[in-house]
Amino acid sequence: MKKWQIIATLSLILTGCLSSIAKAGIGTDIGVYFPVGGGSKTVVETVGYSSFTVGEIAQELQVEERGGHLLITLTVTNDGEAPYAIEHRDGQEYDFIVLDKRGQVLWRWSDGHAFTQALSTSVVNAHQSVTYQAEIERKEYKKFRDKAVLITALLKDTPYTISAAAPSEEIAKHGSGAVRGAIRIGISNGHYDPYD
Repeated sequence: MKKWQIIATLSLILTGCLSSIAKAGIGTDIGVYFPVGGGSKTVVETVGYSSFTVGEIAQELQVEERGGHLLITLTVTNDGEAPYAIEHRDGQEYDFIVLDKRGQVLWRWSDGHAFTQALSTSVVNAHQSVTYQAEIERKEYKKFRDKAVLITALLKDTPYTISAAAPSEEIAKHGSGAVRGAIRIGISNGHYDPYD
């Protein structure tokens, strides 16, 4: 069995144990490395994954480098019987942030976007999911790719953020078993963005 398979299996077992102990659980951190192509040259694409569940609401973050582009996907799932509604201070519902090893912001999805200043509400209906995505084009991503360490996603005006490791040539070369993910849960006055 390969190293990443063992780590993925152990992570799944640990997640099962955590979810049976408490209603709120923290999901597994799984790194998957896909060799692509043939011949003497192998291209490695990495997928970082992190998830967590609080009550009936689950958030999953997937970070994938494809052909020099970086695709970031946040999926919010409501397993409850009632709609999950978030009251926003303006028209922005979510954000994606790329950080370096010192926690400095290298890229933020919302930079350059304009949002209505009116109060708004986003809703995830019962037993449904909502997906938010951002793609950083190759030319832009290349500017900071070697400095990127962590990708963070957040639903605006909630106390939760979720993070996964940025794809790395070092990880791909040495096949270190897993891409680490993280979650921050805090109490706030209804607005939480640790990178503001």
